[in-house]
Amino acid sequence: MTKALHLLQQAREDLLVFQTDAALVKMQEFEVLVHSGAMPRDRVAETAELLRDILSLASAACDGVAAAQRQLAEIAALSRHLNTYDRQGRRIGNPISSPHDRRF
Repeated sequence: MTKALHLLQQAREDLLVFQTDAALVKMQEFEVLVHSGAMPRDRVAETAELLRDILSLASAACDGVAAAQRQLAEIAALSRHLNTYDRQGRRIGNPISSPHDRRF
């Protein structure tokens, strides 16, 4: 196995465990090898397959982060209207958001 393929496999494994910084470093090392011409021509198909896997994993990670951001924004928006009451029916707790002046 060539060093370039080994770097790609390591980057793929890093993405699987969400170690994006380590994956980026390995991808940058791979890029240097490609630019220097150290990439063997007989391993192009295997390299392309690994690169497709990495692209797929990176895309899935981006989608997951975007979904988590949307969920957090929704939770924050819904929690602004959350009121907590004690056993006597009195409101308790601190407001989550600062009070706004309402002008009509």
